[in-house]
Amino acid sequence: MGLYLLTVLLSIGAGLTLFIPTWGFPTAGDAKYWNGLAAFGILGIVCDSSFLRIARPGSGYVKASVAFIPLLGSVLLFEHPWPMLMSGLTAFVVDAFIRRKTLVRVWFNIAQYMLAVGLAGLVYRASGGPIVLHHFTVGLVPFLLLVTTFFAVNQGSVALGIATLNRLSVWESWSKLAGGSIIYDFISSSLAVLLAFLYTELEFVGLAILILPLFFVRHMYQMNLQVERVNRELLELMVKSIEARDPYTSGHSLRVSEYARQIAREAGLAPKQVDQIGTAALLHDVGKIYEEFAPLLRKEGRLTTEERMLMQAHPVRSAELASTIAEFRGKVQIDIRNHHENYDGSGYPDGLVAEGIPIGARIIMVADTLDAMTTDRPYRKALTLQRALEELSKLAGRQFDPKLVAIVTKSASIRRLLGPQTTTEAAALLSMESGWRARRASARTT
Repeated sequence: MGLYLLTVLLSIGAGLTLFIPTWGFPTAGDAKYWNGLAAFGILGIVCDSSFLRIARPGSGYVKASVAFIPLLGSVLLFEHPWPMLMSGLTAFVVDAFIRRKTLVRVWFNIAQYMLAVGLAGLVYRASGGPIVLHHFTVGLVPFLLLVTTFFAVNQGSVALGIATLNRLSVWESWSKLAGGSIIYDFISSSLAVLLAFLYTELEFVGLAILILPLFFVRHMYQMNLQVERVNRELLELMVKSIEARDPYTSGHSLRVSEYARQIAREAGLAPKQVDQIGTAALLHDVGKIYEEFAPLLRKEGRLTTEERMLMQAHPVRSAELASTIAEFRGKVQIDIRNHHENYDGSGYPDGLVAEGIPIGARIIMVADTLDAMTTDRPYRKALTLQRALEELSKLAGRQFDPKLVAIVTKSASIRRLLGPQTTTEAAALLSMESGWRARRASARTT
């Protein structure tokens, strides 16, 4: 489904939600009502203007704000269609004049904002939720249904858009979009009740009182995002410092992480598991930062038998280092430790066999080898993608999981990630019986 088609469908849904229900009109002399519409409209625009840019691996950037708080508050205070119109105006002003998005994205956000607020308002009214402008009261169940409907439509629409643009599943896009913030979202939504109460009782003074808490909530989101970004950047910096020792592996771990994520997606794994595998792939060689491996990484010639045995300790050392971070203990640590296990049991360090090898480790094995074959190394030029796939197929069932090899062979996404392929192949390749991993170990690569 293209973004234009999705935008049209959202627009139809928003139009039906806007025009089918009965409209409520305040009297001309109801200053509290009209002032409230203006105040909440301005507050929505201000909150949405103070957006946060969120990076999500595999799905680019999305922007988030706390505008949902005044928009949900408006549903408690005003009749249909005013909250819908307010949300559409907010999206239009912010996206067109502040974020300066393209026309289709402005249209998309107007439609999804209006649909989310409109449907949430209808559910709120249908479940017995009252208009509280002149007499404050609120029901817990109607409010929870209001919040749940709003986030389901809002985040679901954006997840569909991300899935369309990035060729991801809707569930994975939704998981990346929500991240770990869904709990914060629901807790923060309670401020909509407080906002409505303060306006009902104190009007403009009440809104002024809540301005500071609103921006405290924004700051809380920002701090959470900063911690995520700093942690991600520190991991990438650590990986780059290791790869700096060997120019032939520059960018290797980042590419392996991208390939592993894509293979995991196409294998139908859950979004959380995809992220764990991507992290393990990023850190699969992190143990090489230890000084004991430095002479081996700098060595020009082939490694001796003793040196190869030492190099084969790097998965264990990498797993030990990763386990110093509590979040990586368990699945990430295990996938790092076992990413050199061969499907037939001839790998290391534990000699695991077939399905006994964690799925993440099997995926990293394929992704790691694929990158090694399709990039230049000291002992050969990069192979074409077609030749690399042939090599993977020859060793399927011996070194690689045959199911994963079949996924990679058919994957259009892997081809896109690899980009233009070199047509130069090595004139002399080492014996295939030893397998690509054995060749790479003797040449002190990954």
